[in-house]
Amino acid sequence: MKNEKFIKQICNQIETAVNRSIKGFPDAVWLSDLFTLKKMPISASTIARLYGLTNSSQKPYLSTLDNLAKFLDYDNWVNYVEDQSKHYFNSNIFLTEETEGFSQSVLELALSLKRYDTVKMLLGKYPYFDNNPIHFSTANLIGKYVKKNNYDEDLLLVLANSKAGQSLFYECFVDDNNENNYFSNTLFTYYLPQVTNKHDIYFVYSYLLAQNIYSENWKKSFVKEYQELSKSINIKQLHYHLLSRYFECNILIDGMQGNLQKNVDDYLNTITNYALSIDKNEWLLARSIRALLHFGFKKELLNHLKFNEIINATIMKKRKSKNSGALYIIQLYWLYGNIENRLTYQPFHFSADYLQGNSVERIAIETATASLYSKGVIKKAIKENLKQYCANTKIKWIINLLYN
Repeated sequence: MKNEKFIKQICNQIETAVNRSIKGFPDAVWLSDLFTLKKMPISASTIARLYGLTNSSQKPYLSTLDNLAKFLDYDNWVNYVEDQSKHYFNSNIFLTEETEGFSQSVLELALSLKRYDTVKMLLGKYPYFDNNPIHFSTANLIGKYVKKNNYDEDLLLVLANSKAGQSLFYECFVDDNNENNYFSNTLFTYYLPQVTNKHDIYFVYSYLLAQNIYSENWKKSFVKEYQELSKSINIKQLHYHLLSRYFECNILIDGMQGNLQKNVDDYLNTITNYALSIDKNEWLLARSIRALLHFGFKKELLNHLKFNEIINATIMKKRKSKNSGALYIIQLYWLYGNIENRLTYQPFHFSADYLQGNSVERIAIETATASLYSKGVIKKAIKENLKQYCANTKIKWIINLLYN
């Protein structure tokens, strides 16, 4: 049964990769020729069985499964199944010598008891940085308890006064919901006084600027402060997250000042060039999509050939990387613009805990994705409710993508 699930999954992924649905025997012959060309032979009759075009109780040989996996750049079938089965954000990390004394289980116990002396000690032993999956699960754990403990000042100070605490909460968790401006105020009150690096300061200003413009509550004086700071930033030295915020903020400022129409092509060309030159480009693409759609530049986005080629390549690559909040945005945009691929593409879904810091937008994205697969009265109901939800939460980009 386990193999059957993954066979169906890899068949769908191969259809997406080759941009062709396998609906009849001629399609099976075509795909068989493609496998042969790549020196991974699978007969047309076997492909027909795999795609349910012919009835057979015969199980595929392991060599056949290996070739399916190799076609998608995996080492073999076992490697493919292991990768597809991974749970990247398991918080059950116990105390071991290998983790140098840090334990998520002990951290959660200390947070639940508000024993911030223990939290401080554990943060001093924290060994995981640089996009390690454990870093993200620990950030989510801390973010959960910061909220649960009502933004306890003692906890916020402990987090602000250690490298691990700064990275895990203020930089990694990043509460985009920003309910009652709690996260904005927290950044200014606890994080900003502790940092001296220009890029860390820029992160605070870029976050706040985007929050203010998306909520349509922007102030000219703050825009000027942001622009003065950004002049001192060397864009080529920016981390990929900050690079994405740089373009997002500039697009938003131009949009508010009425200059975006004349600059949109330059933005898309420049963003495309940067996206081609950096390994981790998902946030650059996602934040650009969100900012441009906020001001209704859907046609310009969908008609930019090179930009959409990168979007398509990013979606194809997702099978070999852990998914992110950025890819959630990209997936919705790609699905909207690729109607013909929806039947063979299986959208991924996050657990609610993973995007707890951005649950408001998560609900809108998931509902919008569902709308692309719905029909009849369900589709009508989704449209009515989604429009109301996005109006209430000021998420204009999704409405501009789907309905305007």
